[in-house]
Amino acid sequence: MNFKCVIVDDEPLARKLIRSHVAKIESLDVIAECSDAIEGSNFLRSHRVDLIFLDIQMPEIDGLQFVGTLKDPPAVIFTTAFRDFALEAFELDVIDYLLKPISFDRFVKAVNKFFERKGNSSSKLIELADVAFIYLKADRKTHKVAIDDIIYIESMDEYVKVHLQNKVLVTRESISSLQNKLGANSFVRIHRSFIVATKFISSVSSDGVDLNGKVLPFGRAYKLSALAGLGIRPK
Repeated sequence: MNFKCVIVDDEPLARKLIRSHVAKIESLDVIAECSDAIEGSNFLRSHRVDLIFLDIQMPEIDGLQFVGTLKDPPAVIFTTAFRDFALEAFELDVIDYLLKPISFDRFVKAVNKFFERKGNSSSKLIELADVAFIYLKADRKTHKVAIDDIIYIESMDEYVKVHLQNKVLVTRESISSLQNKLGANSFVRIHRSFIVATKFISSVSSDGVDLNGKVLPFGRAYKLSALAGLGIRPK
């Protein structure tokens, strides 16, 4: 039996990332995406839902208020960029509290908690040993790097910086070579000097992308293709 999920988040990129994570899990199906709590509430009135992936900071009604209005709420996993609401969230007996950007391994842990609460051990996820890696030559070593850990790649003329979640590796591989290794599903080239992981993008403006405080510009020759890769129609 597959569990029915709904994503409630006002950020299109956040919804896209969660949907991509869910797509890797056979026991979960996304049956709707809602851009705010009101839309989510209307959907729940007429559909059976097992699990909600719910943002907290949303217009009009935030995620915490939304859960409080539900008489018989489905299981909830909060997905937010803010640490401050964790105590309030767990007082609502939610499954988990995920901080954006949400890596797949952390997502797996949260969903496994949901399966455990449902008593459905047969729905346990695949081992995370299947996470994809690339190999990078840096510091006279060959490093095994999880693709999920790469935030962005920066070309610096004679070398390239690969910015990971906990460190930076410097390699002499070209940025185009790394682009070919990574594939196009989770990364987008926004500039001749920058490739970014789409899951780490917190917002997009006409000038560039914001990676949770680190702003990188669009290159003139890359802007339209980058926006298309992000699923955004240029104005």
